[in-house]
Amino acid sequence: MNSAQIADREAPVASTGKLRLAVLQRVCPGYRVRLFSALSASEDIDFRLFIGADLPNSKVKSAECLTELRVTRLKTRFVRLGRRLFPWHIGLVGALREFKPDVILCEGESHFLGYLEAMYYRARYGSNTGLMHWCFISLPGEPAERRDAAARIKAYFRRHFDAFVVYSSFSRDRLIGLGEPEDKVFVATNVGDVGKFYGLSEALKETKASARRRLGLPDRFTVLYAGTLDENKCPDVILDLARASNADKYSFVLAGSGPQLEALRQRAASEGLSQVHLPGRVGDDLVLFYRAADVLLVPGRGGIVISEAMACGLPVIVHQADGTEYDLVEDGLNGYRVSSGDAWAFLPLLESLRSDPDLLLSMGAHSKELVRQRFNESNMVDKILRAARFAKTARTIRQQKRRQ
Repeated sequence: MNSAQIADREAPVASTGKLRLAVLQRVCPGYRVRLFSALSASEDIDFRLFIGADLPNSKVKSAECLTELRVTRLKTRFVRLGRRLFPWHIGLVGALREFKPDVILCEGESHFLGYLEAMYYRARYGSNTGLMHWCFISLPGEPAERRDAAARIKAYFRRHFDAFVVYSSFSRDRLIGLGEPEDKVFVATNVGDVGKFYGLSEALKETKASARRRLGLPDRFTVLYAGTLDENKCPDVILDLARASNADKYSFVLAGSGPQLEALRQRAASEGLSQVHLPGRVGDDLVLFYRAADVLLVPGRGGIVISEAMACGLPVIVHQADGTEYDLVEDGLNGYRVSSGDAWAFLPLLESLRSDPDLLLSMGAHSKELVRQRFNESNMVDKILRAARFAKTARTIRQQKRRQ
């Protein structure tokens, strides 16, 4: 795509009337509420969110309060396909018939049965309805092209979508590499509730030292891991770092709960890692942990915490998260992306930040500015709306050609 095409693609989308946009999600997690509220408030669209019940024995749950959203809750049956549990939203097709959307935005493969229902709705009742797919496509470190049965199924169903909203430029490049036309792919860099964390951080009166005192942490350079303590997030690397580093210079905080919590506590105790702190789930105190920390370290999968920490003014060091790090972390400016996920790849970078307070401050300030200016809910709303207009137009043109 040349510079003229890019400029045209980024130009404001001309309004063609209020667009009826349906968003199909398994649930509505807390970090999505602000985004969907902004979509609900947009003068350009008539928005409706369709969700079902929380997934059993899972962290996939809706936020407690969704009163500010235009939302339809559906009864849910759960269907196991292989090792995964998929929700089937009972009555979704009927609810879509009542809403009569111009465009349907479908959560990706995790809501596979949902987008099958959307395709059925279009085939039976809404032939002019545009369909959009919203997903990360693939993760850093995964093969660019897979040839297993699941990959073939995904490729087949991707052909039915008129546009794609992807989580990152990494996802865009992967999707184009899989054969999708570039003009169908829109990057809405996936961020958490950055408006909330930016506001909380700005209002917080605590210094780093006082935040550490409130949390019972020593007043020294503090490395934060935030998120579920799952194997794929590699929290054990934080303990490797603690063992390899000078215990008098660093604190390592793993803020979160999960299946590895007790094993990590036992390992820290058995190895005498007194500089490691495992408080468990921190809830509303997370912003205080962000204030107490000097840097966020993401050794494995994850992504939402990156934008949250940036909103609180932290540099980020990351290995292979969910692809958003390719947009959010500008290497050497507000953090680092490392090619290896072992402790020895992270340690020199931590030491360079610990020994250079000015660099640490400038990186943190750049993180906050990136969130304020570019990577936020407003940016996501804009890109989703652009994609929706494109999907509607593309579907209309396709249907007109079929009638000729």
